[in-house]
Amino acid sequence: MKPNTKLRRLAVALLAVSPTLALAACTGASGAADANTVYFGVSAAITGPYAQYGQQFKEAFDLAAEQVNAAGGINGKKVVLKYEDSQSDPKQSVTVAQKFVADPSVVLVFGDYSSSASIPASPIYTAGKLVQYGFNNSNPDFTAKGSQYQWSTSITTSASYTWNADYIKSQGVKSVGVTYLNTADWGIPAFNAFKAEADKIGLVITDAEGVLDTSDDYRPSLTKAVEGKPDAFVHVGYGPDAAKIVTQLRSIGYQGTFFGGQDEKSFNATPDAEGSIVGAQFLAASSDPDVQAFVKAFKAKYPNEAQVTGFEAGAYDAFTVAVAAAKAGGPTRDGILAGFKQIKDVPSIVYGTVTFDPTTRRVASPKLTPTILTGGKWVEYKG
Repeated sequence: MKPNTKLRRLAVALLAVSPTLALAACTGASGAADANTVYFGVSAAITGPYAQYGQQFKEAFDLAAEQVNAAGGINGKKVVLKYEDSQSDPKQSVTVAQKFVADPSVVLVFGDYSSSASIPASPIYTAGKLVQYGFNNSNPDFTAKGSQYQWSTSITTSASYTWNADYIKSQGVKSVGVTYLNTADWGIPAFNAFKAEADKIGLVITDAEGVLDTSDDYRPSLTKAVEGKPDAFVHVGYGPDAAKIVTQLRSIGYQGTFFGGQDEKSFNATPDAEGSIVGAQFLAASSDPDVQAFVKAFKAKYPNEAQVTGFEAGAYDAFTVAVAAAKAGGPTRDGILAGFKQIKDVPSIVYGTVTFDPTTRRVASPKLTPTILTGGKWVEYKG
């Protein structure tokens, strides 16, 4: 099959980032790869309750590695991924971090899936002078309380849920009932950001109920949350718990617009989730040629995967950004840190291009697009 020209253009652009700095390869703390290989580590939930995300990340990483290596790798060196199973558990992520830091061939680590697993491991990576690329970590504390070795291309929960409140108010909604994940590392800070903005702009929260994603029966909390007859409903959480919540919300008779959920398999396949609205960073239905090239390549490599979501896109982007940093600074631990500090306008299927804000070590000026779930797929919402 003839390679897709758009995807090849993206790979070529990625490999053409600024020339490698004159950083000599070395062993020990600098963590140089061998003569022909550059190793990236991945701390991910291969097993356990978040294994579906680990699988999605792995598929995207493997596709990106295949494409980069086909285009010449990093200065002619093959890029290889080393996977370690953390189950996205804080204790296990620390053990994984210790293992990666002790392996001098690993020059960068992706992960973990959740901020709650990533943040406890951060001091280990910092001590080992090893970049921890928490590309999926939206908790502002991951970079705000980290060191120069923590970087992320995820929009923060505070930015995301501030946008969410503003958007809901812009749709003429005057009041909302809310459920939020009652977790200190993510759900509570996200809800606090939403509430602060709602209070500021006059969006009334009739009731807010903290819940856990391990629950199977949310109806008592939902009944309280809609007792004040809010115009719409907001869930601050993930896809699997949102799937259960929207189903039970409809079962108790509430039919207002549901603002919540995620672009992931379980939520997308939930009949009662139809019509849900969220702000998205990535949209598989986008007409952007690079996005469509990625979607086509992903489906060709994984024909049994019915959908391509923001989780795969985020991992794919993260790999290309890491390669760009290695090209810019050199494929060592020191070199990749230097590369992250200097790369600009790296091709991205999520943002168009990626440039980091040096003070936050996150993407400068990230944007969200209103999307609606229609026929099990997310499309841009222009209502």
